[in-house]
Amino acid sequence: MHWKFVQRILAAFAALFLTLPLAVQAQVQSATPDRYSFTQDYEPSPAMWELSDEDTTIYMLGTFHSLPRGFRWRSERLNAIIEQADVLVVETSVYAIPPDAINIDTKLAARIANRLPTSSRLSDAGATRWRELIGMSGLNFAAIDSMPVMVALLTMGMNGGEFDTSSPLYGVETILEREFLDRERPIVSIEDSGEVMYSLLRLDNSELLSELDSSLTAWDGKSLNAFFDADHVEQYGDAYWEAEHNWARGFLAEEFDLGLGDGAIGRAFNQNLLDRRNSAWALWLEERLEEPGTVLLAVGAGHFEGDASVLDMLETRGLVAERIEY
Repeated sequence: MHWKFVQRILAAFAALFLTLPLAVQAQVQSATPDRYSFTQDYEPSPAMWELSDEDTTIYMLGTFHSLPRGFRWRSERLNAIIEQADVLVVETSVYAIPPDAINIDTKLAARIANRLPTSSRLSDAGATRWRELIGMSGLNFAAIDSMPVMVALLTMGMNGGEFDTSSPLYGVETILEREFLDRERPIVSIEDSGEVMYSLLRLDNSELLSELDSSLTAWDGKSLNAFFDADHVEQYGDAYWEAEHNWARGFLAEEFDLGLGDGAIGRAFNQNLLDRRNSAWALWLEERLEEPGTVLLAVGAGHFEGDASVLDMLETRGLVAERIEY
């Protein structure tokens, strides 16, 4: 998986934590540079599923949280479902913050206050590369160096150190939230994003530091992209937007992870940002079937791919979601 796609996933996820210190706000571009232009010679039909019983219908839409301006993703069938839905359910919404949500700012501040800087826990070579990596991200060294490892990598993933024309302003959830607000229909968060973030805050052990040190010393120091993806290749035009095009066409990957390797860091991201959440969401969906009505669930498309997807988690509970045919 190319780092451009990994970066978008991490940036979209991190954008949910609106109070995260040093959060890099997506810059809205008034026009897409020619080298990032795209064409859509197809009718969009993003993958959707239906989970239902005698009095409840839950439509599940895999989304992209961040998209370029003008990217088409709606179909007539999807528009009809949007009109039918009584409620919109997203991962996290500023319009539906759980009343008992974790104050992530307080938790993070406490962790930073009692933590040795990452650079002091690395080898001399690793510490030098760490300073170079943070420098390429454009973020403040002292601030990133003080953060737990997983949060530091996530924060740098938000920035990416290079131009990107995607923005959450054009993302699926942002558009859907605006429409449901205009129609005065409720919006619900399926989880407390602070709780998910806290699971990453707590991961700051010697195994992670050791792997980070090894990755840093093996890195050639030439680009941020190369650190996260040794096979990174610069792409432009429609090739740059391949993942977005595949999603809009309804294509699904048989395997899915965050593309950060099978070491301690990659496993931690996959387990906390994908597997655990998919399992929790499946339970939420099962319980939601007890309440009548029509629901539109809109969450990241990656949660419907791979062998630990929301769909698989539902099947372990004896529930089968049917793919909607256009």
